[in-house]
Amino acid sequence: MLTRADLDEAVRSGIITEGQAAALQELPAKRQAARHLHGAGDERFVFMKNFNEFFIALGVVLLSIGLWAANITFLGLGAGFIIIFIAVMWALAEYLTRQLKLTLPSIILALFIVPGMAWQLYGLLQMGNSDMGWAGFPQSLLIPGLAASLAALLFYLRFRLPFALLLLAGSLVAAFIAAYARLFGETSEAVTYGLFLFAGLATLAAAQWYDSSDRERLTRRADCGFWLTLIAAPLIVHPIAGLISSGEEMTPETSLVTVAVVVVFTLAALIIDRRALLVSSLAYLGGAMVYAFTRLGGEQNATWITLLLIGASVILLGVGWQRARRAVMSFIPLSLTQYLPVVRS
Repeated sequence: MLTRADLDEAVRSGIITEGQAAALQELPAKRQAARHLHGAGDERFVFMKNFNEFFIALGVVLLSIGLWAANITFLGLGAGFIIIFIAVMWALAEYLTRQLKLTLPSIILALFIVPGMAWQLYGLLQMGNSDMGWAGFPQSLLIPGLAASLAALLFYLRFRLPFALLLLAGSLVAAFIAAYARLFGETSEAVTYGLFLFAGLATLAAAQWYDSSDRERLTRRADCGFWLTLIAAPLIVHPIAGLISSGEEMTPETSLVTVAVVVVFTLAALIIDRRALLVSSLAYLGGAMVYAFTRLGGEQNATWITLLLIGASVILLGVGWQRARRAVMSFIPLSLTQYLPVVRS
């Protein structure tokens, strides 16, 4: 990286002019401003940078299928094959993820490596301990959940892939639910909903910690916040919807409460600038609207009216997301906004 002293020396040596030196010095700031302008109004979501990533990801999938097919029809290595498979996938990750920084192939590799490592770790922990069997659910998920959590953590620490945090959070939630079931036995539906809600709120808090450290959403930390929010959203929305309905048919009261909850989720999504929280609640909003329109205009019209209204609302909100967010954020205290994503003009 060129320093100001390097530029001054280049001017004195006649390599570049003073104007060119000034332009070079301003280039990093201009590039940063261009990045900011490009991302203005958009929730950062890096899935793949170009079609070549999809091409390479397809190759990874085909290679993995070929390895499994070769083991089944020719090698016959049995359970030990998983070690070879993980080694091959890890070697690919060392190059594709650590060196080339490819996103989509890295996600595919993480989906192959983490469950494979978890299964292998689970097998090692189970050896000589008959109490670690699969009898009972969800208690049986404790050791696999912990093994998957360790595998996801190792993958994240090595490759710093934000998607690995989604796998880590999901594995920890499974281990948490299983540990509670082992300690306290079979739980009621309401308690299970409460556990999932607690796990979802804890995951969302972790996502907000990442987001608050990158309010402009220009770095990898914003990607970490996105993937954690993506898994936190259904963990929060589903238990609340389950507690509202209590497994019964929709009623006018529960329908009204569901719509009110979706409105709250919409406001929360606007405040934290994460659409995933709203997307997870659309199915429950659709159910409430279908019930309402069925009561009002007949079952034959309820579905298409609901789809039209929700579709149009999603489009309008998506197009005017930043405008709606500015309106909502005007009511948020300044002491809180300093920890939230910046409001785009």
